[in-house]
Amino acid sequence: MTKIARRDALKMALAAPMVLAAGRLGAQTAWPTRPVQVITGFGPGGGGDIATRVTFQAVSDILKQPMVVENRTGGNSVVAAQAVLALPHDGYAYLMNGLQQLVTPLLMKDIPIDYAADFQPVTQMVKYPETISVAKDSPWKTFEELMAYAKANPGRIRYGTSGIGGVPHIVAEAIQLYGGVKFRNISYRVAPEIARDLVGGQLDLAVLNVSTLTPMIQSDKVRLLAVGNDTRLKPFPDVPTLAELGLPKANHADWGGIFTATGTPDDIIAQMQAAVAKAAKTPSAYDKLAAQGTFMVGSSTEDFKAFLANWKGVVEEVVREAKISL
Repeated sequence: MTKIARRDALKMALAAPMVLAAGRLGAQTAWPTRPVQVITGFGPGGGGDIATRVTFQAVSDILKQPMVVENRTGGNSVVAAQAVLALPHDGYAYLMNGLQQLVTPLLMKDIPIDYAADFQPVTQMVKYPETISVAKDSPWKTFEELMAYAKANPGRIRYGTSGIGGVPHIVAEAIQLYGGVKFRNISYRVAPEIARDLVGGQLDLAVLNVSTLTPMIQSDKVRLLAVGNDTRLKPFPDVPTLAELGLPKANHADWGGIFTATGTPDDIIAQMQAAVAKAAKTPSAYDKLAAQGTFMVGSSTEDFKAFLANWKGVVEEVVREAKISL
């Protein structure tokens, strides 16, 4: 063998391990090969639970593996988060959570979780536009009339909240903070009880997402004065957004997202994100949730990270300025 031939052979031999290594790095993990757990802090039968089950039935059909949805309520999402972190960080355990992922650390100082460090965002799963509503027989026909009364009668308007620091509560506090009014907050165990008491006259105002209020809307028992969303809602084209009414910093929709424990392989996170995004485009799943006022999203992981960063600023300002505490 000539010197040139030997030199070329040596170069090829040295390059071979690098090629093999690159192949291994680019290979996608075979996943999932067994059932995947999805744990949520939302109670059975609620909007978050239904959205999770509908979404992950579609994901199950896409990935050809069971998606086991489990409810672990309590502790403002802490119980569900702990349950996920206690499982192996191998891509087979996910947390479906909402604003609690950001607000819980602000309201609960002594928790055994560092949400920012312990969890990685995967995708925004859904959004639920908020509604600002009154009973059908309410004297207020418009949002402006409601606010005029509230300014003249501080603390007289009664509204309910089922979770301190949830999106409906943050929106209600933002309306008061940036609108220069004061409502009287009454605590409830679950959101459907708020809708019931609004119609029954025990409350004057409700800030609830569309999915929770849908039965009352369908039975024509409530009047929508405003919505929290980036656009007006197609079923209610005459109902303005809070931004249109001069309160852009209160104009927010509720949401639910998928998170997983830090240390989960990046390629598995990418596969889960892609499956949820595909599920969001599945007509049967999308239409089923849209009929209840819940809209599937399936955002990219990077978009979800940007979304969370924006929400973090919103929450920190409202919690600080409105002095929200548990």
